[in-house]
Amino acid sequence: MALWQLDAFEYRALSDQVVTVYRLIDDATRFDVGSSAYARHENSGDAQQVLANDIIDYGPPKEVLSDNSKAFNQLRGGTIGIVEAYLASQGSMPITGWPGRSTTQGKNERSHQTLQQFLKANRPQNPADVQKLLRRYRKHYNQRRPHQSLNQATPQKAWELLEHTPVTEPIPMVVLEAKAAEYLMKRRIGSSAVNRADLVVSKTGDILKKLTEQHEPDMDRESHQLLVRVNKDNCQAYYRGKQISLPQTYADRQFLRTITDDEFILSEPDTAKVVLSFPLPMVALRVHQWFVSSYSIRGIHLANQTKQWCRKAAEYRAQYEAREEDMPEVFDYR
Repeated sequence: MALWQLDAFEYRALSDQVVTVYRLIDDATRFDVGSSAYARHENSGDAQQVLANDIIDYGPPKEVLSDNSKAFNQLRGGTIGIVEAYLASQGSMPITGWPGRSTTQGKNERSHQTLQQFLKANRPQNPADVQKLLRRYRKHYNQRRPHQSLNQATPQKAWELLEHTPVTEPIPMVVLEAKAAEYLMKRRIGSSAVNRADLVVSKTGDILKKLTEQHEPDMDRESHQLLVRVNKDNCQAYYRGKQISLPQTYADRQFLRTITDDEFILSEPDTAKVVLSFPLPMVALRVHQWFVSSYSIRGIHLANQTKQWCRKAAEYRAQYEAREEDMPEVFDYR
């Protein structure tokens, strides 16, 4: 009940009718919360009905994870759909996986394969047959079939043994509006990168030359957004001549660098996902000449953190907290 995974796939019955099969899986126990078939293509109305039926039976989960299909979650597009609005009214937070990375919903994807093999073996004639087979499959899957990831226990047994997450209060719509607005802003940042792709940037972030003459020179030079590339042999970002260390996973990749009045941001140009950010003015406790350790920067955010980076970042956070408490008049960086 801490997290449900919502997904769907299309199946063609022997009558040549297309059936959309919606599935809800409890992330911790692999329990099939509900599987339903609809004789329509994937859409928000049916998805919302599936959720409503299962929430009536089991109560609302803390979060519902889906892919970025518009039928399930429209927040990344900057809007709020009926599925997200309904979940918020029940106290469930709608979340999505990274765009283009289905492994985030890997448990559901793997479960689909088993169900699809079952349907193929039983050859349903129409949507009604598919629904009957879903009920039969769900009973066997939950109550009889041992699951390898549960030490050969059944999902039903795990569901009964594990403590359930308490039901939450309804989530205010302003929370979803803020998430949609944040995603929309990131999309706009990513879109602007397309128009800035004709820049070559030096180590300090200065524009060296144009790759095309079709531009407005003053506008380009005043822009606070630049495309930068991180090299394997020089895995660093740059701010005002300072060299900020990055993990090797950032090597040989291109990022959009955005500098506002109060924040430094590195994001992926295609998805606008923020991979590194920290508040400005930059405050760091470990600086050697021009080199700055990223984990020592106050308020640093880093995607895909390593265990070693997390450990060091935690040590420096503790130092900042201690200085704020013990010497506020000396260490006043806010």
